[in-house]
Amino acid sequence: MMIDWTIKPASEESKFADNVRMTKDSERNYRPTLALERSPFYEDLVLTVHDFHFAIWKTSIETQETPIFKSANTFSSHNTCGAFSPTRPGVIFITKTDGIDVWDFVDQSNKPSLTLTFATSAITYFKLQSTRDKKTKQRKQYMAYGD
Repeated sequence: MMIDWTIKPASEESKFADNVRMTKDSERNYRPTLALERSPFYEDLVLTVHDFHFAIWKTSIETQETPIFKSANTFSSHNTCGAFSPTRPGVIFITKTDGIDVWDFVDQSNKPSLTLTFATSAITYFKLQSTRDKKTKQRKQYMAYGD
């Protein structure tokens, strides 16, 4: 569900301010969404991560009620979290109970480009941070994950 929380000023037809407006309602699941991330490069792209798949939504298309991309279901382990890369527009990281899948949509979209299987327990927290080194001026990207 996507909701617009911005306050709209009262118009001539209505004497009350318009506070909340639901803009999208789609993809009904029996389980909660595990992650919701907005792309740092494209303001209208949103990533949702669910137990067995993830989806990418384009919010600027008013009539779109389905995601523009939905991954195939995973059966070996559950998804736990996910994020867009802060430095590469086509890369998404999906954490799972046994590791991390790296999806590079410039390379392929039918399966992860890289799968890292190393976790002894489920990864439940995931954060990417991009900084510049003060001395060398090079960009560094750090990844933090935990259970």
